[in-house]
Amino acid sequence: MIDSGPSAESEDKRRAPRARMLVPAKIVLGEGLDFNCTLRNLSDSGARLSLDTPAALPAEFSLQIPSKGLNRRVRIAWRRSQDIGVQFLSSDEDAERAADKRRIRELEAEVRRLKSRIAELSGE
Repeated sequence: MIDSGPSAESEDKRRAPRARMLVPAKIVLGEGLDFNCTLRNLSDSGARLSLDTPAALPAEFSLQIPSKGLNRRVRIAWRRSQDIGVQFLSSDEDAERAADKRRIRELEAEVRRLKSRIAELSGE
């Protein structure tokens, strides 16, 4: 569940201290869909972003921060208007998701092969 944003209480519960900044960044959704944003703060575990305009975003996406040399997969932790908090996904989570996507592609290919074979056997 995505909550509505940080509160004074949640600010104290962060896993890692955050550094304030105003740095251009980019939300990359793939297939040429990118959104410019501003990195407002950054820590080892996540970041706060401000979008130029409100946008519907998936729960997970890639975040590029050219000035920091970062390109990370992130998950939305909270959202409030044009600001969003994101949590960096670990490389283990990235690897698991990549393996899941690979397995889905393999299974979809197998379904296509089976459908083709069924059509062949039924004389279609």
